[in-house]
Amino acid sequence: MGLAASMAPPVAAANGGAPARESVTVTSRVLSDPTPEEQEKLREVAGAIWNPELAAGWNMNADVAAVLSTATGEILRCSERFALVPRPPGFVPGLGYLVSYWKNLRDYFLAVKDKRTYRACVVTAAANYRSPIEMASMGI
Repeated sequence: MGLAASMAPPVAAANGGAPARESVTVTSRVLSDPTPEEQEKLREVAGAIWNPELAAGWNMNADVAAVLSTATGEILRCSERFALVPRPPGFVPGLGYLVSYWKNLRDYFLAVKDKRTYRACVVTAAANYRSPIEMASMGI
């Protein structure tokens, strides 16, 4: 079942001014669900963004992977704006990227969660994508 939710999360202006609105679209194609091994890696990444207890209850299906890919891309782009990480690839990180780099992503998200400036990237993505990932987990 494909998830297509459109939302416009607030994004802080680079100059510290009024928040700007940036359109974000979460979509997924009908793909096969991740393998059990891939699901565990996805759960690790999701647990670093939200928390492990919350992620443990999610059905790590293809739609959840798509939402997690979009949220991960948002965090990486946000962090790049703070010059913490190199410019991410010009694509939304897909299942292969998440599964291949799950440990690096998990460790990175856990590290920046405690740094005030970069924490904003993770917290914002967690807030903006919480409902879409919950709905994807439920197959809605």
